Parts: sequence; structure tokens; C-alpha cells
Amino acid sequence: MKVIFLAAGSGRRLEEYTQNLPKALVKINDSSLIDLQIKLLKKNKIFKIIIVRGYKKEQFSIKDVEYIDDDEYSTHDQLGSLICALKEISGDVLIMFADIIFEQKILDQIINSNSDISIAVDQNWKTRYNQQENKQFPALVEIKNGKVISITEKQKNTSNQTAEFLGILKLSENGSRILVDTIVKVKDHIGKFHDSANFRTAKLTDILQEMIQSKQEVLPIFVDGKWVEIDTEDDLKIAKNIFC
Repeated sequence: MKVIFLAAGSGRRLEEYTQNLPKALVKINDSSLIDLQIKLLKKNKIFKIIIVRGYKKEQFSIKDVEYIDDDEYSTHDQLGSLICALKEISGDVLIMFADIIFEQKILDQIINSNSDISIAVDQNWKTRYNQQENKQFPALVEIKNGKVISITEKQKNTSNQTAEFLGILKLSENGSRILVDTIVKVKDHIGKFHDSANFRTAKLTDILQEMIQSKQEVLPIFVDGKWVEIDTEDDLKIAKNIFC
């Protein structure tokens, strides 16, 4: 299994910490966000680690990883960074955001998924967002009959089961082929692309929604454990308390 980290963004909402440092390298106590993830992955014998870097890329000095440079990070979003690593999407792959941290329990649940295309989701999202007034609305997954039927960052009413997308996508060999084929098929798309104004500003959630609408089966991995996505200073404080 290989891991592809999307770590090219500038982290504007954490500007006090990211003026001269990539968001993924912001410290949680004594280790950076991405170091915490890499240590956990290597502990679980996952050594093929690829980091797509962009903003302040020269600051990355992590050993025993591979780098892909996204020099156009400021002109596109997550999907553009992923496309930079398109040739690496093969075999069993974990694609994940570099601004999240999680415990062993969650990694176990993700690794144990045998689906071709599956995403880590947390059903306990309402409590967390009610507690944090300034928290941005999450990427929300809608689930019916055990399958993901939509994923969006826009609020909508639904009678179906909902859960928050953690920013972790697990692919089998076949799932990797499906994702690559989907990206190649839509890369010249013109106009609005799901939640995004256009393809260039598209996120990982948008390509997932494209696969769902193309009748590809995307299954949820229901996680139960400690995790934090770092978007704000409040998130940093929470993470420092949880992962001390």
C-alpha cells in the first residue's frame, strides 16, 4: 500500500502559523501534523509515502518520503494537486489530506476496508460542529442502504443517514483504475463541476461525487476514534489536548 498526501495548500485560515510554513508542518506539541501521520503509517509498515507539496515547498525536509511538486497550487485546489500525482495512483492507495491527525484505532478501521473505493466518515459530526461556533460546515456524506449516494460541502436537507468525510480515500487496484479513468475523462470539463465553480477549483469531494453520479460504488468506512482536521486556531488547541 502507498499513501499520497495532499499538502500543497497555504492554509489561509491559519495565517498566523502559516505565513512562512506549510500548513502540514504546523506543530502539534513536538511534532508537525504530517510527521504525526507518517510516524503512525510507518509503525503500521506503510513505507511508500508520497507528499504533493506546493506552498513553501522548500520547508519540507522529511526523510524517506517522495515528493511531487505542485508549482501551480495557487491556481487550483485539491483535485489539481491530486492530478499532479496521477501516475502514482495505482495498486492499493490511501489518498489523504495532510492537515488531519488520527489515532491507531481509526487507521485500523480504514486499512481493514476491502472495498474498491471507500471513504472514511464520522457519524458524530453534529456534536462537534455545535460545540465550535466558527467551524466551517463539513464535507457531508449522505448514505443510503450502506452506500454513499452523495458528498457535498453545501448544507442540504436529507432524510438519509449523514456523516462527515475525514479527507481519507482508500482505493484497491481496481479502485485506482476507476479514479484515474474518471479524472482523465473529465479533465477538460468546462463550467461548473459539482460544488465548484469550475474544474480548476475542484476538490477531492467533487471527483468523488463525479464517480458516484457515474454509478461507481463508493462505500463508507465508519470510523470511531480520535481525529482532528486542523483548519483554525481552535482546532490546534483541541489537537494539542487530544494528541499530547
